Amino acid sequence: MAKQRVNRLDKQKKPIKVVVQQLGRKLPFLLLIVAIAAIGYNLHRSHLFDPKINWTIDEKLNRSDAHYEQLIAPLLGNKYLINLAELKDSIEAEAWVSNAQIKRLFWNKIDIKLSAHIIAMRWQDNGYISTKGVLFRPETLEISQTPLAVVDEDKVLKFYKDYQLYQTIVEPLVITKFERNQIDRLSIEPNVGIILGHQNQEQRLKDFVNAYSNLKQTSRKIRKRGIFDMRYAKGFSLSYYQQ
Repeated sequence: MAKQRVNRLDKQKKPIKVVVQQLGRKLPFLLLIVAIAAIGYNLHRSHLFDPKINWTIDEKLNRSDAHYEQLIAPLLGNKYLINLAELKDSIEAEAWVSNAQIKRLFWNKIDIKLSAHIIAMRWQDNGYISTKGVLFRPETLEISQTPLAVVDEDKVLKFYKDYQLYQTIVEPLVITKFERNQIDRLSIEPNVGIILGHQNQEQRLKDFVNAYSNLKQTSRKIRKRGIFDMRYAKGFSLSYYQQ
């Protein structure tokens, strides 16, 4: 049986002139793409887009901008994608830094303003409580004449607010120590103790102020070594520190 023959039209080859013309029309676009790629590569290798940081550092921090630049250097590896929240967390992890205000002024221009903790109280022998009620524990402690705080770490904020209230009530007397375990205890200058207990502390402290105001002129012993226990329903008991 004879095979059926299929006739196919041969593809016509494009003339060389036409091919050259087509390549000529595409060549500028190819060159443009190559040029853009080359420019982008060179810009990436240059320092043109490296982040530029303007530092404003509280003088109380006693640290140079070089210290903080070194601190955040690992977070600047991708200069096209800098996470400001990560910068803030990294800087505020420093013990003496209270707040880091970070603003992006332009794509690669960043403004960072640092403020320091202000000591309001000494926390036991391990750190400080700031004027914002924040506990911070630097590696190196400095000498401070602020009141001594004795309280659990997880109760600091409420404790500090109560300290502020208590200090307002006893003014112009000055609280030198505030201890909160099962009950509240205060010491005021020069060496007077106050036992407030675990309830009605505000009213009991007001009762102390009235009692102390009446008694402090009657005895030097009261002013120097008196201990007022205000936990009684009516009145208080008075004892003395041992000499």
